[in-house]
Amino acid sequence: MNPLKLKPIGVVRQGKIVIDPKWAKGLTGLEGFSHIIVLFLMHKAHKPDMLIHPKSRLKLPDIGFLATRTAHRPNPIGLTVLKLMKRKGNVLWVKSLDVWEGTPVLDLKPYTLREDVQGFKVPKWVKKLDSLETDPLRKYATQ
Repeated sequence: MNPLKLKPIGVVRQGKIVIDPKWAKGLTGLEGFSHIIVLFLMHKAHKPDMLIHPKSRLKLPDIGFLATRTAHRPNPIGLTVLKLMKRKGNVLWVKSLDVWEGTPVLDLKPYTLREDVQGFKVPKWVKKLDSLETDPLRKYATQ
């Protein structure tokens, strides 16, 4: 097998997504969408433990890391859906971007009805985690 080689198309700067100018033309039309899917490299993550307490909350059971949203993964690729507020040239203003400054952006995709999931289910520990969370943007199952 050939080693996988990914090259970032942009970077997070001051809460905005700054795309490399060579890809700016590829953003044409993106501003017509209300939301975008962003794939990024969690460049500060480390090797995961196989079992973890979600968000380090000891009141929750040990869960396999692949059943959580931890940043610590064998391949630290992140995915998020963000509200696109504005585009100017190669810069995207988005809402609720929760990544480190300097995070490499691997790809963008417009969010469409195709990605919308209705009636999803989560285990009881996720609902308990949500009840302990004070930041509504960090809740996984409830609004």
